[in-house]
Amino acid sequence: MKNLYYKSLGIVLVCLATFGSAVAQKVEISLVEFNSSFDDFSSAMSQNGRLMYITSSRNDDKQKIYVVERSSSGWKTPEELSGDVNDAKQAGAVTLTPDGQFMIFSAFKHSVDGKGRTDLYSAQKINGKWGDIQNLALLNSSEFDAQPSLSSDGQTLYFVSDRDGGKGGTDIYISKKSINGWSAPMNATQLNTEADEMSPVIASDNTTLYYASNRAGGEGGFDIYTAKRSGDNFSSSINMRSPINTAADEYFYTSIANSTTAFFSRTNANGDLDVMMAVPNPFPSEPVLLVQGVVSDASTKTPLGSSITITDLKTGKKVADLRSDDATGEYFATLTAGRIYSITASKPGYVFYSERFEVPPSYKGSTITKDIPLFPLANGSTRLLVFFDYDKSNLQDESIPELERVLEFMKENPAIKVSFEGHTDDVGSDDYNDKLSDKRATAVKEYLTKAGIDGSRIKTKGFGKRKPLIKSTTDEARAQNRRVEMKIES
Repeated sequence: MKNLYYKSLGIVLVCLATFGSAVAQKVEISLVEFNSSFDDFSSAMSQNGRLMYITSSRNDDKQKIYVVERSSSGWKTPEELSGDVNDAKQAGAVTLTPDGQFMIFSAFKHSVDGKGRTDLYSAQKINGKWGDIQNLALLNSSEFDAQPSLSSDGQTLYFVSDRDGGKGGTDIYISKKSINGWSAPMNATQLNTEADEMSPVIASDNTTLYYASNRAGGEGGFDIYTAKRSGDNFSSSINMRSPINTAADEYFYTSIANSTTAFFSRTNANGDLDVMMAVPNPFPSEPVLLVQGVVSDASTKTPLGSSITITDLKTGKKVADLRSDDATGEYFATLTAGRIYSITASKPGYVFYSERFEVPPSYKGSTITKDIPLFPLANGSTRLLVFFDYDKSNLQDESIPELERVLEFMKENPAIKVSFEGHTDDVGSDDYNDKLSDKRATAVKEYLTKAGIDGSRIKTKGFGKRKPLIKSTTDEARAQNRRVEMKIES
């Protein structure tokens, strides 16, 4: 029987070594303080690296999923995950969306009937506990299916299987998510060999992939390799060599976003796995924009669990579906470089709220905190992400996702009436800007009425330059002041 990983005898190595690269650098490998005398492996991260999810057999040699929180003084004691995910003979090798609200994990003999020896399952975090366990039947075979890794947008899943038709003992497979669910798994033929490939981990940039293999030419046992993804293709794989790889087995290499730190797992002298830390990370992933904040009721300040939708404003395509935490209202999102995004929070009984984020191709990486207030439907309001060129009332293509969101909102709430209030920047006369702002509000109304919304439900008014959102004359401020706001009519 295969476990959730392969175990083989190895050694512990804690070293300060020189890594062979274009510019030599010292890489320190250290044992993370929360390791036990049993197996500890698989460093899945969520909430911008604040929480680490590990698999451990510290409890009666039964593999379970634990969560470890990072504080200013270091890592706290691992806590067994609450809910139903651990209701199995063996559970572990977990992956999560960046918000920490959706999980895919491996389990052997879970109480939710499985299809094979080890299967993939999904779970949702509901009111602080993990539940709604679903067997991902379309992905599973009658063989070993385990060690999942989700892209940061939640749209691509990597996992390991030894099902028939592979290239070796265990191969890496890829599945993509659509409105119809997960696609049939495809063998990652550019990565797999006749040997065993294990523990794929896709970095937050959705480009850098790390995995383990015991193919010939390594340092011994399983080594960590890395490759870059472009579309459906991968670059040639690179063996990380010493000090990451040793004569022991190494698995589950996890690069922390916008950081010099990486975590991975290595077998020790007893053949058990430990979580290790590498600083600086010799193979970092590309920088990303990390966005975090709290969704709350704008009136009472009560935290809200809400849907978080990320949209590519250039293509109009939805990039990711996330959630804010039911108890704390916290949300976390990862935005890769080279796109313009909207992040929208929505909840029944509230007016949705959107924010625009532009991440240029040469982005260097950072974390932004953006709290989101949601107004109750009664007399609620929101600033729409509709965009106009200077001195124009024509809606830009980037406005379409937000206009479709307004359309959906009005269809879901057929009793409400709204007013659209147009605004301009500070350039031009009052009379000219009053007329221009009115045209901008009217452009939004016309889009909705053409889509079937009764025009009697919509009022428009132009305020010109009298109500600037930002009192500044910079190009950025003026662009944000050229806007339309939506208000619920009482």
